[in-house]
Amino acid sequence: MRTLGATAVLSLVVHGAALAWVLHDPKPEPVPVVAVTAPPPVEAELTFVDLVPDAAPVPATGRGDAATVAPAGTPRRTVVTTTGRSRTEVAPAQPEHPPEPIPGKPTPVTVRHLMMRGPEVTPVGEQLAALALARPDATQLPDYPGLRTGAALDAARHRLRGGDPAALGEIVALEDERDAQELKPQKDGTHRSEKTTFVAEVAKDGTVKLTDKANLQRHGLGATFDTTDWLMRRQGMDPYASAKREYLDRTRDQRVEIGKAYRKEQLAQSAQLMATNLDRLWATVPDVGARKQAVFELWDECAETGDAVIVEGGAKARTLLERFVQVKLRGADGFTAEELAHLNAHRRSKAAFDPYH
Repeated sequence: MRTLGATAVLSLVVHGAALAWVLHDPKPEPVPVVAVTAPPPVEAELTFVDLVPDAAPVPATGRGDAATVAPAGTPRRTVVTTTGRSRTEVAPAQPEHPPEPIPGKPTPVTVRHLMMRGPEVTPVGEQLAALALARPDATQLPDYPGLRTGAALDAARHRLRGGDPAALGEIVALEDERDAQELKPQKDGTHRSEKTTFVAEVAKDGTVKLTDKANLQRHGLGATFDTTDWLMRRQGMDPYASAKREYLDRTRDQRVEIGKAYRKEQLAQSAQLMATNLDRLWATVPDVGARKQAVFELWDECAETGDAVIVEGGAKARTLLERFVQVKLRGADGFTAEELAHLNAHRRSKAAFDPYH
C-alpha cells in the first residue's frame, strides 16, 4: 500500500512539472501563407482514327429521348487527351460503296503502289486493249507482222491485271507465237526471214528479195554439203524453189500490209514531197517554158483513184502545187489559155489542169 502511494505521488509531481513548462514557454507566431492560383491544365488532344467499321450498333437507352445512333459500318475516331480522358466521335462520312461503273465505259486500271520510279501507270497498249474489250469492233486488224499478236498480248495483260489467272497461260503462248513469226522487223524498217537454205529480205514497200545460202554450211566444228542441191544448181535448177513458193504464199498478205503501211506513210507527206520537188525544180531549171512543163507533169502524176488515203494525199499535193503556181507563175510568166489547152489535151488525169481557178 505504501509503495502504491509513493508511485502515485511521484507521477503527479512529474506531470505537474511538464505542464508548468509548457504554459511558461511562449508559442511561435504562425507564418503567413500566400495562396497562388495555378491556371487549369491545358488538355492536348491526340486523335486516333480507326477506319475499320464497327460492329452492329446497340440501341441507346435513356430517360425518354431517343438517342442518335450511327449506322453499322460507320468509321469512328477516338480523341485522347494528355490528362487521360478520352471520347469517341463519328468520323466524317465516307461512301459506303464505290460508285458503280457506267455501262459501256471501260473501268480504268490504276496501280496505286508508289515505287522508286514514281506511281505505276498502265501502258498505252493495255489502255487501248481495255477500250477494245469494252467496245468490241467487228473490223479485223490488218495482217501486219506482229500487229494481231501484239493486240492480243495487250488484251491478255489487261485481263491479268484485272485478276484473271487464266490470262497468264495465254500470255506465254502469245509471246512464243510472237517470237516464232517469220517476218522479223529490222531497225531500218525492213523485215527479214532467216531460213535453212535461203534468206528473205522484205523491203519497206513489201517487195521481197530471196538469196540462197551457200551449199557448204558450217555448224561449229562440223559442216554439211548437199550433193543433190549442188548437182541441181549445176543444171540451172533451183533446189529450193518449192520452199520459196511456200514462203511467198505464207507471207503474201503480210507483205501486202507492209506495202500499204509504207505507202500511207509516204502519202501522208505528199504535200511536203511536192514542196521539195518544186523547190528543186526552181533551183535547177531556169527556163520558164521548161518550168511550166515540169509543173504540169508533177500535177498530172498525182493520184486520183485508189484508197481514200491515196486520193487524199494526191489532192493535198495538187493544192500545194496550185498555190505555188499562183505565186511564182503570174503575169508574163503565167500559163496562157493556149498553153493550158495544149497541156490538158495530153493529160492522163481525169481532172483538168487549171491552177488559176
